[in-house]
Amino acid sequence: MTAQAPKRRPGAPSDVHPELAAQHGRANSTGAEGMTPCAIAAITGPPPHGVGMPATDAHVLLYTATFDSGIAAKTLAVLREFAHAQGWTVVHELYDLIPPGTPRRHRIAWCAVERALTQGEATGVVAPAEQEIACHPEDRTALREWLLGVPAFAAYPQVGQLLRRHTHDGAGAAEVGAPVDRQWFRSYPLRPRSLRQVKTDAFAYLTVLGWPGNIVAAIGVLARLAKNAIVHAAPTGPASAELNVLLAVTEDDELRIDVRDPSPEFPDSVAALKGEKGRGLRDVRLLGADVTWSLAEDGRSKTVRACMAPGEVPL
Repeated sequence: MTAQAPKRRPGAPSDVHPELAAQHGRANSTGAEGMTPCAIAAITGPPPHGVGMPATDAHVLLYTATFDSGIAAKTLAVLREFAHAQGWTVVHELYDLIPPGTPRRHRIAWCAVERALTQGEATGVVAPAEQEIACHPEDRTALREWLLGVPAFAAYPQVGQLLRRHTHDGAGAAEVGAPVDRQWFRSYPLRPRSLRQVKTDAFAYLTVLGWPGNIVAAIGVLARLAKNAIVHAAPTGPASAELNVLLAVTEDDELRIDVRDPSPEFPDSVAALKGEKGRGLRDVRLLGADVTWSLAEDGRSKTVRACMAPGEVPL
């Protein structure tokens, strides 16, 4: 007979399975320390969009995937706040330390989620976004079919936030130029070895920012913009220069990726932005981004901006 998760009042500390605690460590249960109030508010409120029908007294698993245990702890803390706001009991908190795009079958913690749901230890799973579990459309379809077959439900708070806003405004479409809700900024040396750190940081902070789009595609867009800046804007000789990266999520869940470099020049910009010159910006467009550029007020630097909506992106 399968042991059921013990009943506990909403808001009480959750337990972590001993085997999983040994593999991944216990997540920080002191709350959403380190997260901004807007990030917490973004995943509270009515039950979110997902798969299946959650009961008001559901027992749930929390899951996230990232490459850093500190980021995982912060994300789980916010998911915990959301689950308690729904009146759900959290029975396990799990995370995988993996690169983006890792298949579900290669994720130790996710396999434990599947076992717990199948064995009846929980009735649902809460994760930041479906794309964090399954990156590609066909994988997401298979995930939904598996959940419905268990049966179990899945809740994705950030996606729910997006869909509720579109329903309430009655227009069915996001407003252009919505205000920025949350953002992250960092500078890097304008040199090829910075590319790896740019991509690593982007994966971490897109997770923390809770953008509900395809993070793998977004990292691909940022990597190409950063590489273009390094190739075309790096100064000659021993002089040093910086590459500035800004990731911003607007109130309608659009992602804005800004890459600023110290060169004001952008030869054949019209053709380049249309994807008619070189592969970099063409690939950016294929990844679902709209690209523009602008000069700084002093005319001494430029910013290339890619905007992405949180929809399906074929990879």
